[in-house]
Amino acid sequence: MLQRTLILLAVAALLAAPAAASTPNQGPRPWDSAEDGASPSDVTRSVKCTIEKVEEPWAVELFDVDAETRHFVELNEKVTLTAKRKKDFGGRKKLGFSDLAEGQLVKLTYRVADGQIVRLQVLGKD
Repeated sequence: MLQRTLILLAVAALLAAPAAASTPNQGPRPWDSAEDGASPSDVTRSVKCTIEKVEEPWAVELFDVDAETRHFVELNEKVTLTAKRKKDFGGRKKLGFSDLAEGQLVKLTYRVADGQIVRLQVLGKD
């Protein structure tokens, strides 16, 4: 009986202890510094661009109409490629790199903290 009580107390103590963070401390967050005016809602940002050129493997040249600048972006397999409308890609919403083409309007979403691209959504087919 005493052994059973000790086990229950040990389990209760483990459950009451705060869990350790699952990711290591990676430095200051974008909103820790008020200098740039970033807030917790600014974890990601998006920009609308037109695809100027598609290069294998996983690279695209984009033109940002609003800023009038060109960007050369290297994507990887972790970047989510989607279509805004399924009807543009035969009923598919999830896309592959081969679905990207020159002239498409895309929305590029990236993390503010490190500039890592997380999503590319095709807004319209040429």
